[in-house]
Amino acid sequence: MIKQHRIPLLIMLLALAVSLIPMSLGIDSQHSKMLQITVTVFALARGLNAILSVAQGTELSIEPMGVGLTLTPGEILDPLNDLIEQFSSILLLASASLGIQQIILLLSDKPFVQFGLALSIIAMLVVYLLPITNNVVRKFLLKLVIVVTILRLMVPVSVLVSYQVQMALSQQRENAVSVLENTHTQVQQYTHQHSKTDRSWWDGLKNSLDIEQGLNKIQQHSETAVKAAVYLLAEFVLVMVLLPILCMLLFVRLFNRIIST
Repeated sequence: MIKQHRIPLLIMLLALAVSLIPMSLGIDSQHSKMLQITVTVFALARGLNAILSVAQGTELSIEPMGVGLTLTPGEILDPLNDLIEQFSSILLLASASLGIQQIILLLSDKPFVQFGLALSIIAMLVVYLLPITNNVVRKFLLKLVIVVTILRLMVPVSVLVSYQVQMALSQQRENAVSVLENTHTQVQQYTHQHSKTDRSWWDGLKNSLDIEQGLNKIQQHSETAVKAAVYLLAEFVLVMVLLPILCMLLFVRLFNRIIST
């Protein structure tokens, strides 16, 4: 009897072992690292959004000076500020996604969940070994055990996949973050200079640079920051949204295949 059903019994015993292993044990550090990265970049984005909004507010004090320019710092920084606002929303969504994953992991590692799942698998294993159990019921029990195990592994596998991809892109992400930090510093210096001397940016720039050079400097920082923000936006959408959805779809497809066989 046991030799005849050796592979199904091995699968059930493996599922029993999985039910008793804390899912957060192997991925807690990876999950915390991903959450730390997301929160750090979110804080940077919100800070940059705030300083860009302040910088755009200086447009009213620049126009009455009679410089005769239709292009202002506020107009140059407006596309970047809009993008940063959208980026912040994505980061907030990513943080919520990580929080939901953490809640699921915490609940799945509760003793009553672990032991309840283990007892259920043991009960199915006992019923499977009963001589009076027919092959149809055995097949159903085996599928049920496999499906329950897949559901338990869904979130940990998704976290591990997302973490590995995020770590592979760490250098590019750090470069993009550095660009945004530099942009934050430069814009903050401009606004601080304006408020400190109670004059427009152009008055401060005319001490060392002409107006055209000042505009070019602001434009260059804005364009570089837009590229960096677009990259970060793409990375977080991939890692925090698309990859978990892809993993879920793969598990659903595997689930349907098991049920249909």
